[in-house]
Amino acid sequence: MSGALSVRDTAACRPRHRVASVPAVAPSAPPSLSARLARQGLFAAAKRGVSAERLCQDAGLRWVDLEDPEARIPYAVLDDILERAVALSGDDNLGLHMAGIDVMDADDPASLVILTSANLREALARGCRYQRVWGDGERFLVEDTPRGVRMRFTPMGPCWRPAHRHLTEVALAQLAQGVSVLTGAPVRPLRARFTHAAPLDLREHEAAFGCPLEFDAPVSDLEFAHEDADRPFVHADPVVHAVFEHPARSVLERLPVMDTLVGRVREQVRRTLAGGDFSFVAVARALRMPPRMLQRQLATEGYTYAGIVESLRRELSQGFLQRCMSIAEVSFLLGYADPAAFHRAFNRWWRTSPEAFRRARAAGG
Repeated sequence: MSGALSVRDTAACRPRHRVASVPAVAPSAPPSLSARLARQGLFAAAKRGVSAERLCQDAGLRWVDLEDPEARIPYAVLDDILERAVALSGDDNLGLHMAGIDVMDADDPASLVILTSANLREALARGCRYQRVWGDGERFLVEDTPRGVRMRFTPMGPCWRPAHRHLTEVALAQLAQGVSVLTGAPVRPLRARFTHAAPLDLREHEAAFGCPLEFDAPVSDLEFAHEDADRPFVHADPVVHAVFEHPARSVLERLPVMDTLVGRVREQVRRTLAGGDFSFVAVARALRMPPRMLQRQLATEGYTYAGIVESLRRELSQGFLQRCMSIAEVSFLLGYADPAAFHRAFNRWWRTSPEAFRRARAAGG
């Protein structure tokens, strides 16, 4: 591996972007993501006659260095690449076309964790847990609904850019199309929502998602029925899954801590869940922020405090249950005053009881 990329300045005021392997990224580096999405965008543009080398040069990068499976680039650079690709190719549906290009790295343990999950519901939760392997920030959020489960996607960045439409569409289209492959069944989402405006021609979107589409929506997400969320994956294997989880955690642990607001809130809640005061007011006080300001800033990023606590509890619950501790202890560690409340929450998240989940894992199911 060659280390950090050498790049050229494309203008006098243009900052020099560095693409580095994971251990070389400094904690003060801007939010970055795996170069995989950049490669998908470049391949999609190349199919429409646009030179990948030219796009890389316009962004101040070298194509050869993007092939490093551990390469990461700043989000702003990816936005530049995609917007330039659309301008040069005239491809208004670049994101949908990126979804059809497979650039999965065989040595990406986080993707293999998804592949060997028991079902979609578990895979979505694992995807949220390991999302930083693919990109900084909490772009993915799993939510239970009365009809099933949905995955929300929020592009990274302080303000909307044209590239965000394509990043949203590739993320949701890959999920919509991947579920059928992973389950071996013709699964279709219940609904797809997008915060951006509808394109003039919806035929490709209708073919890609095969479900009702909603544009100018409050959030971008994809919803699946309970039945489909619980379909077993064709490659589900608890033993192999556990083997892949160890290197995936190692990659996650090597990444620098991101000093984001949501990250600080999650960390403060994590510290105080067991026996501490993790109320919204207490967390705002610990972060030295007025509660109303904290609430507004979280809303701007598409989060609520209750949602952050729920997501963290759900994420931690499975790991705790696989340890040698009682249900009452797990309930305490997750900040529940009453084990019955934990039972209700766990049933809502996973549609099974904590005891049944523990028995299934002990049996290797």
